[in-house]
Amino acid sequence: MKYLVKLALLSVVATIFSASAMAAPVFKISKDGNDVYIGGTFHILTAKDFPLPQPFYDVYEKVDELYFETDIEGTTSDPKFQAMMMNVMMLKGGETLQSILSEPVYNDLVTYLKSKGIPPQQFANLSPTGVMLTITIMEYQARGFTLAGVDQHMFEKAKADNKAVKWFESLEEQVAFLDSLDQGDPNEPIVYMLESIDGLETIVDDLHNGWRNGDMALLEKSGLTEFEEFPDSYNTLIKDRNDKWMASILPMFSDENTEFVLVGALHLPGKDGLLTQLEAKGFTVEQLK
Repeated sequence: MKYLVKLALLSVVATIFSASAMAAPVFKISKDGNDVYIGGTFHILTAKDFPLPQPFYDVYEKVDELYFETDIEGTTSDPKFQAMMMNVMMLKGGETLQSILSEPVYNDLVTYLKSKGIPPQQFANLSPTGVMLTITIMEYQARGFTLAGVDQHMFEKAKADNKAVKWFESLEEQVAFLDSLDQGDPNEPIVYMLESIDGLETIVDDLHNGWRNGDMALLEKSGLTEFEEFPDSYNTLIKDRNDKWMASILPMFSDENTEFVLVGALHLPGKDGLLTQLEAKGFTVEQLK
């Protein structure tokens, strides 16, 4: 469960190094004279992150199509998506947060909220996932992460340029992945989140710097290693999705277009990562600078 909180930190999401001499989280995948580009994204950014590392823009100019995890425009403008998210964020059947949490855990949460000047009543009907995501966003914003991330930025650029945009997963699938965070003991995500608040800056730094500098080893160490201890969740949120995306990526090498695949950075490294799977199939993977 503790990794699920980390994943939420990256999904709803510091020292920034200059990207001029650093590798970027952008890769050229080649085989038999055919190329596909893959970029790792960070979903919430600071003002210092713009412009993005130059390879994002260099590749953008070369490609015909951009592929995202899901319908980016739908996540911001589709009323059905907003309703589905509300369903995930809120408790049902007359339950309250106080009724589903143990007394010590609920009291610790109340203490935290009061320390931030937040009336606990505002959280009374949120689900554990709703609490986790709300507090995560709040803590990220307090650290300067207030701007839309790579996905939104590149989508808006493509829309302005009338460049083709596609995606791998429906909005319903995206919501289902978030809903899966509420499986199991409702106390666990709240306990780990509260325990992690003091170390949040280190977690943010590692994930953010790993993304910014294209450091796949740091991303794997800080984001994936612990997650593998929870195989059901790891398979649902990382491995199974990577495998499904691979089934769509492989045909890209034989079509007439050149694609730029943009997905969360944690989907790239690791034993089940997209880069590892492509290398195992004989593709050449080149990290761009």
